[in-house]
Amino acid sequence: MNKNSGGIDLEARQRRVMIRIFIFLLVFVYIAYWSYALLPPFDFGVIILFFAVFLSWTLLSETMIYQAPDVYVIEDEDRHTFLWLQLSFFIALLYSAIDFAGSHYTRMYFLEPWVVAGGFILFLISCPIRWQGFKHIGKFFNHRVALYQDHRLVKSGIYSRIRHPIYLGNLLSFLAIPLIFSSWGGLLIIVLTTIPALIYRIKIEEEFLLRHFGKEYEEYMKETNRFLPGLI
Repeated sequence: MNKNSGGIDLEARQRRVMIRIFIFLLVFVYIAYWSYALLPPFDFGVIILFFAVFLSWTLLSETMIYQAPDVYVIEDEDRHTFLWLQLSFFIALLYSAIDFAGSHYTRMYFLEPWVVAGGFILFLISCPIRWQGFKHIGKFFNHRVALYQDHRLVKSGIYSRIRHPIYLGNLLSFLAIPLIFSSWGGLLIIVLTTIPALIYRIKIEEEFLLRHFGKEYEEYMKETNRFLPGLI
């Protein structure tokens, strides 16, 4: 078993990453096969391009960006926010894809292809923002709201301007998906469920960091904005 100094099983993590990627590839091949047989060329092209872009980002983020921590988590206060975020986003993604390829109940034909192009642009913009966040937070990144041994407050790079670049990137990608699939119904699900879950998670995280970093985080909050410098 290959472990680093904190006892993290790196081989197990790599296996989980490869399993997720393999499952995603199987889903991609299955959907591509049936899409080609059943959908018009424009719809087929959108679905293939979406999966290609999404898979490329998944491969990049999993293999090059995330850094396995070399220390233990000593406190965790996620309050199931990650679960609610993932669940609400998955529902929005599933609805948007079905709406685009099958039901068409809330598909925005009158805005195509511009709304689709706008969705792809928004998703591509989100990727370097998240990459900068992952790059500078390094080993302290965690899907959960957690505190590591020897944890320090990261204020370098993009974190010198905004406190939550990864969440900003996530927000943009959440909004991008229903636009890519031209679904105002999917967009409504994101606005009513996923975004409130994200805002709640940020609230929980900032309370957690204030409790552990105290005055340092208070000063950091005064010097930065949550999402956009000088605005939000």
